[in-house]
Amino acid sequence: MNLLPLEPAAVLNADEILTEAISLVPTLRERGEETERLRRLPDSTIHDAADAGIFSLLVPRQLGGAGAGLQEFVDLLRILARGDLSAAWTLGFLTSHNWMIARFPKNVQDEVFAEGPPSLMAMVAHPVGKAIPVADGFELTGHWRYCSGVMHADWVVVTALIEGDESGAVSMFLLPRSDVDVIDTWYMAGMQGSGSNDVKIDSQFVPAERSIPFDDLFGRKNPGAKLYSEPIYGYDARSVMTFLFPAMAIGAAEGLLEDYRRRLDKRFAAFSKTLAGDTVAAQMRYARATSALRLAQARLDHSVKITIDLNASAADDMSHELRALIKLDCLAVCRMAWESVQLVMGGSGSSVYRSSETTQRVVRDLQVLLSHMTIDEDRFLELSGEILLGRATSDDPTRDFV
Repeated sequence: MNLLPLEPAAVLNADEILTEAISLVPTLRERGEETERLRRLPDSTIHDAADAGIFSLLVPRQLGGAGAGLQEFVDLLRILARGDLSAAWTLGFLTSHNWMIARFPKNVQDEVFAEGPPSLMAMVAHPVGKAIPVADGFELTGHWRYCSGVMHADWVVVTALIEGDESGAVSMFLLPRSDVDVIDTWYMAGMQGSGSNDVKIDSQFVPAERSIPFDDLFGRKNPGAKLYSEPIYGYDARSVMTFLFPAMAIGAAEGLLEDYRRRLDKRFAAFSKTLAGDTVAAQMRYARATSALRLAQARLDHSVKITIDLNASAADDMSHELRALIKLDCLAVCRMAWESVQLVMGGSGSSVYRSSETTQRVVRDLQVLLSHMTIDEDRFLELSGEILLGRATSDDPTRDFV
């Protein structure tokens, strides 16, 4: 049973869902202050997203979803981020987690989708917990940080090491939200509305059928790849998740640039009766910000196309070198999006820092987003350099390239 009972949305195709998402952008912006105050998404936002079919975007057509692919998912993230980054973050994860559910074995899908897809599932991979084998399952214990979407979830997936398993392989465990304690820890300078609180489990039984090795779920040969015809189910999960934050960064920066454009037609230059938009400085600043975002979008589009084309034509996994190049593209996208934001802020004056202004909230949200460990420039520039120079020492140097 959903924590928030959701009416089944009409079956929409991907284009219709994206159109509905665009129509939600103004509403998400209007609710930004409320979202931040609540430190989670308002119930109305979850219901609106369900009505728009957003959670069904990546659900297979065989299960009544839109059966969309990577490009549509990236487009969705970019669109939602123009409205509110906390909403884009949470709705984006909940959408992708329906895709993850459909990569589990069918009996697990039948349980989670008992009332019909989509469902709302939160997933957290770090740090790992401990699973002790018992009759017919495992006794699970652990404390996990940053569980995005948990405030709205019906189900939660966490990672753990199985005691006695000498391989040291990580497994994923699926539990009803009622079996998980949520710890109120999400007090942040930005992204407050994502409600990414900690979760804790203390000696909770999990049936064996609700566990799956991490590599089996995230790899190309996951159970869902054998069940569904949509190409995205045969993707290595890294090839999808790596685009989450770059797509949102571009969307947020585009929203700020649109706001800046409107201000240039209303704001006067300092100590002048000249509109800011009529000054050379503002024109140059706007042009540079636009250029940075165009370069970011082109680079993101290129990497997404490479990923889609490779998965459509090749049976082998993506090479470490190509995965490193795509990660470098994603880092550059985030860097150029932030460059655009800095240009906008530098020409906006002090008024945009009022606590009631959308602009300052978006900037704080974006700063927190850009601190995510999956786009840690120091770490991934080093790893990518090692790979491209042939100096990688690990057997799987791109394992963490999500």
